[in-house]
Amino acid sequence: MNFRKIAAVAILAATGALAAVGGAQAYEAFATTALNVRTGPGTNYPVIAALSANQVVEVSGCNSSNTWCQVTATNVRGWASARYLRPIDDGRPSPAPSPAPNQPDIGFSINTPNFNVTIGNNRPPEPAPSGRVCFYEEYNYDGRSFCAADNDNERFLGNFWNDRIRSARVEGNVSATVCTSSNFNGRCAVIDRSVRNLGMLSDDISSYYLGRR
Repeated sequence: MNFRKIAAVAILAATGALAAVGGAQAYEAFATTALNVRTGPGTNYPVIAALSANQVVEVSGCNSSNTWCQVTATNVRGWASARYLRPIDDGRPSPAPSPAPNQPDIGFSINTPNFNVTIGNNRPPEPAPSGRVCFYEEYNYDGRSFCAADNDNERFLGNFWNDRIRSARVEGNVSATVCTSSNFNGRCAVIDRSVRNLGMLSDDISSYYLGRR
């Protein structure tokens, strides 16, 4: 093939690519990754710029095989692989929403002999539970169990749990006062640590109440 034929083929190829571009409607797209921009539609063309991931470009059109598209970015116009271009309305990462401004937890009260008003939240927060005690029907924290939180109480354990507790596990800064009779009567003892075997209290607890240590 002589030089004139080579030149003619090159001109036809370029004309075909530009024709495909010229007949398309421009749209915005973004690069899904860092992407080279070249002088022509192929890796054999030199690189003239690089797009960063998520950078927005204007796509003028693509070649006939839709493998390369002509893009325009800031101060650059060239070709980029269509494989790594995605239209704006087709999955572009949305910007993270701006966080809502912090609302101050403040308040104040106005008290006069004949007029009282409170605005905002000036009540102190309720203290969080500081722990719990779990009671077990068998020694060594085995068998069925139930747990009680800080400040819970039970005046009578009921038909099932009455006189059926043999071990207790203490979690956190709490203690349990257990009694051998209902309504916190009879012989009582304080459990402030985990006990695998309640000894003389085993199968003899009818009521309890919890408190902080």
